[in-house]
Amino acid sequence: MKTNFIKPIWLLLIVGIAIIPSCNTKKETQHSLLNNNVLSECNRAIQTSIVQDMVPAPVGSRRYFYATVAAYEALQPFYADSQVSLAGQYNGLTISPQPDTNQFYCLDLVAMSAHTFVAERLVYNSDTIRVFRSKQLAEYEKTLSKQMLERSIAYGDSVGSHIVKWSKTDSFAQFRGKFYLSKNSQTKWQPTPPDFTDAIEPFWGRIRPAGIKDVKEFSYQQPEPYSNRKDSRFYKITKQVYDEVNKKDSTNLATAWYWDDNPNASFHYGHATINVLKISPAGHWLALFSTVSKQKKYNLIQSAEGMVRVAGTVFDAFITCWHIKYETEYIRPIDAVRQLIDSTWESPIQTPAFPEYPSGHTVVSSSAATVLTHLFGEVSFIDDSEEPFGLGKRSFKNFREAANQACISRLYGGIHFVDAIENGKPIGNAIGQYHIDHIKTKKP
Repeated sequence: MKTNFIKPIWLLLIVGIAIIPSCNTKKETQHSLLNNNVLSECNRAIQTSIVQDMVPAPVGSRRYFYATVAAYEALQPFYADSQVSLAGQYNGLTISPQPDTNQFYCLDLVAMSAHTFVAERLVYNSDTIRVFRSKQLAEYEKTLSKQMLERSIAYGDSVGSHIVKWSKTDSFAQFRGKFYLSKNSQTKWQPTPPDFTDAIEPFWGRIRPAGIKDVKEFSYQQPEPYSNRKDSRFYKITKQVYDEVNKKDSTNLATAWYWDDNPNASFHYGHATINVLKISPAGHWLALFSTVSKQKKYNLIQSAEGMVRVAGTVFDAFITCWHIKYETEYIRPIDAVRQLIDSTWESPIQTPAFPEYPSGHTVVSSSAATVLTHLFGEVSFIDDSEEPFGLGKRSFKNFREAANQACISRLYGGIHFVDAIENGKPIGNAIGQYHIDHIKTKKP
């Protein structure tokens, strides 16, 4: 009886040992896709780090740019029938590491790994990205086999490493933080109240662009010459800003706040200075596109393509705009109004610490709208990207309507003359069109 009892137990153990590996190993028969919206979540993680780091808008655009390039380049080989690499198109970008065609990958994990690998190395508060990535990986571990998990991460990270090395050659480290001495003239830009902050990113125009070859190839109309004559056009456009703000139109003021997107804004209460956390312009446009991507159910590669096109165009828009700003060194409305009309006047939203002309929001938003309209056409959508900041949602008929509202918001906020807005649109449109004509993501 004793012998007969032991034999079945050993037989069960042997059979169990043989069965266990096959139960725990998921058979890989194709590439998998678990989270179609992962890149939107990745961009929100960068947005959080930008808010916490309080970096200027141009610096934020650089973070989004390199991270979205990594995600797109990591995915492109899997969609080679329809998509082309950005290597050889973006300045200095070479071909990224390629996946093993004999193996299967989780595509959204590949994109997430590449994106977060880059983001973690470009932000200051890297814990934000590290925690986000860890939480994402914990979810993937629940579904994927260990082999597919590790293979997808390793490949995504290899592309991310390639992009990080490329990012280090754009002169960011060389020009960031260099001191700038503004002109000692009441007709030129000076640090503005209430903080009188030093010039923000005065040498950003020298950073290597994404796709354009030279910022100087984009022509622009010279701003209106300063004049203290009441019959001059300069006085007229100064009075226009003054009158618009003094109307205290609640609808226009709400629009100014909605598109403020100043990650460096602060308020003063007595002796206390309160920093207000806000999204950046690049973050707003990428979040806006993420909303459209979800509403229209774009697939993973469509989302990656749209994001990298927006990020690359906006990055170039900031570089070009900043080159012009510090070339013209144009006076801000708050100084003009105080000199010519009312010495105690204040703008409703805080004046950013850099020259006025042209409007950065206008150049950036016009460039983004131009590219997005080309890629996705006339798309209506609800923008909820400002809702976490207490500014609600807004409906738009198309990308251009959203861009135009962003442009005029700067007049409503009292920080730009109308010329900076109207003359900024052709610059932004030209940058967007340049990317349409010269940067290709789809095969002919």
